[in-house]
Amino acid sequence: VGSVRGVEGPARNPPMGTLILTLPLARSGTATEYRYTLSPDGHSASRHANARASLLPAMGRASEVVAVVPAQALSWQRVSLPPGIGLQAPRLRAVLDGLLEERLLDDTAQLHFALQPGARAGRRVWVAICGRAWLRESLQALEAAGRPVARVVPEFAPGPTASGQPELFVQGTPDDPQLVITG
Repeated sequence: VGSVRGVEGPARNPPMGTLILTLPLARSGTATEYRYTLSPDGHSASRHANARASLLPAMGRASEVVAVVPAQALSWQRVSLPPGIGLQAPRLRAVLDGLLEERLLDDTAQLHFALQPGARAGRRVWVAICGRAWLRESLQALEAAGRPVARVVPEFAPGPTASGQPELFVQGTPDDPQLVITG
């Protein structure tokens, strides 16, 4: 069980530089290319391109690597967490397994769960779900290339948008167009 960090939460000092990369949907290998954006301050982009993990821009000690999970790799489920359950408790995973097993097509043991930021016991929360082996393999490939990931965030998350209105995103390629509605 993890936390979808970086979507919202308390302000913190931005790193000196941020490498933001999108995890590929296909299984990771040495020839896998990552779309990336380099930001000197965590707010503006200075460069973007595609590169293999070993050829991604070098990062200094004060920098961080942020991995973006594509919308197609995630499932979002809303559950009510039981009162009194500690969010760091080892039994949280078992509780989530029980709450989600009837809703999911895959065995929960094959899935990674991440709670929305600010999740609290006794409340309805969003749970981001993706393939555990796919995520582990993706993160290990980056670690092996000397680009360890500090945060994993979703490409899109449920909830209100910055504008407060529904927002429409068209992305992808002519051969693989995608339409995303948020808000």
